[in-house]
Amino acid sequence: MGSILRVEAMKLQWVMVWILIILDAVINSLMGVLELNDLKQFYEPSWLMLYTYAAQFHSMFFYPLYCGIIASLLCAYEHRDGGWKILLSSPYPRQRIYYAKYILLILILFLDQLTFIVGYFVGGYIAGAPGKIPWMLVLSTGWGGWFGILPLAALQLMLSVKIRNFGASLGMAICCVVPNIVVTGFHSSIGAWFPFTIPYYIMLPQTASYAPRVEPYSLGLIVLFTFLAYLFGGRKMFMNRDWS
Repeated sequence: MGSILRVEAMKLQWVMVWILIILDAVINSLMGVLELNDLKQFYEPSWLMLYTYAAQFHSMFFYPLYCGIIASLLCAYEHRDGGWKILLSSPYPRQRIYYAKYILLILILFLDQLTFIVGYFVGGYIAGAPGKIPWMLVLSTGWGGWFGILPLAALQLMLSVKIRNFGASLGMAICCVVPNIVVTGFHSSIGAWFPFTIPYYIMLPQTASYAPRVEPYSLGLIVLFTFLAYLFGGRKMFMNRDWS
């Protein structure tokens, strides 16, 4: 598996990946700082409020959108000039190739999540956010947000394997992220079936006045069920597809 991962990593456009990751951290930290200043008459500025604002934008739009973009980049090389035939003619089993792409995808999403948290700390120190840093909240929701993106990553990889055009794949990801504005307002037992919403349910602190109702146990079961369904469904599609 290690050799397949190295091959997949070599094919990836890392410049684009790093640009996306850095933009995510910078934009969401900046938006969080601006919201902290603009809404100080309504909500007392603090590290917690800064995280609430930054996590809201990141988990609702950027993180699920980036998941789709990176999944498309992982398959972009194979969609050109018969790349799938060349890849599948290698001695590696098909399922290992598919799992290698998925592992690399979730590792990059973990890196994106880590960079977002670093950006939050940097933005907070620059803005001079008052109060104490909610370490447990940041670490638990940061880790949970990555766990919550696993079903969407499996779904996006399956779609990226099937859709040859990068523009069409990107357009689909954007169209699916926009409904988050409405769907995230539902109770988690309903809205979480739409996988683009899960990071928002997990990352947005429940202390926020506009936070949706979240039932942890049902949310966890939905994440686990959809993750297994999309991952093994995508693997089955990949194994059975005729690439000739």
